[in-house]
Amino acid sequence: MKFIAVLFIILSIMGASLCAQSTTVRLKDIGKLIESRDNQLIGYGIVVGLRGTGDSRAAGLTNNALRNLLSKMGVSISGINLNARNAASVIVTTDLPSFIKKGQRVSVTVSALGDASSLIGGTLIMTPMVGPDMQTYAVAQGNIVVEGINEISSSSQLYKNQATVGSIPNGAIVEAEIPVTFTDQHNITIVLDKPSFYTVSKAMKAIQENGYKGAKAIDGNTIKIPLEDLTNLDLISAISEIENIEITPDSSSKIVLNSKTGTIIIGERVKLFPVAITHGGMSIKINNDTGGLFGNQEDAITISEDQNPLIYLEAADTLSNLVNSLNQIGVSPKELISIIQALKESGALVAELEIL
Repeated sequence: MKFIAVLFIILSIMGASLCAQSTTVRLKDIGKLIESRDNQLIGYGIVVGLRGTGDSRAAGLTNNALRNLLSKMGVSISGINLNARNAASVIVTTDLPSFIKKGQRVSVTVSALGDASSLIGGTLIMTPMVGPDMQTYAVAQGNIVVEGINEISSSSQLYKNQATVGSIPNGAIVEAEIPVTFTDQHNITIVLDKPSFYTVSKAMKAIQENGYKGAKAIDGNTIKIPLEDLTNLDLISAISEIENIEITPDSSSKIVLNSKTGTIIIGERVKLFPVAITHGGMSIKINNDTGGLFGNQEDAITISEDQNPLIYLEAADTLSNLVNSLNQIGVSPKELISIIQALKESGALVAELEIL
């Protein structure tokens, strides 16, 4: 019997279930200051220097943008054909982290907008990047790094990953700061990345045990610490101390399935009730050559079906017990995905399923 190679990732806890109860994480790893948020930026730009893989004449946006750009630079291009396919229109995106200052750099993602087939070898020319208020906060420019491959010859084509999306590491310079202000002048507010009444309760108790007696959980992912609890600490030192408080978060009861790759991710709290299961398949063979009147006769259609036994799966209270039970079935990871879905529908599997 072959065993199933299952990828385990315990979403909140790493290690064996016996050690899970003592595993701790820093509060900053599962939450953050409510004012500490990223801001999304976007810009329209032009990539040049492509080797005939840029936008065609049908994508008139690129030609118009090039004419406007060159005219502003004092270059007259009236009557000149720009259909060399060495340029492409792109959308440039990035996330501007909180507390970042003017003059610092951030990485950007460059995505083709027109019918360009590849951005390999291209250079993004100066592109203003704006926020939701349409104000410019960064300017991007530089050589594009593309991980994909797109090669076409007269007889074949080679595609690998995505050649129309690339990145520029540290390719944008911040031109304007986004001010961060504390909206609540009386409290430090911490929010968890994922709402959980268990985790927020544990975090509140841990904060209180570290000297902040007034810490209160407002809802499933929000904790408020009164500024009057800071005593001799300044605001920055207090936030640093709170973020480094270690807690034991709630473990996961989720199973994530990826049918494309056969990857199965099982959380710590997944359980299985007693259930009987069998897995088999039917194959049909159609024979076009029956041997004629005097040859060896063979059925035109042959139907075969696997004879797999009915397996009883005992109740599994831990992740390892569940996987050992499922390994008894002897199917591939992709087949196991359908079995897990059937177990969930039958009510024997207690878990939240997420299918990618």
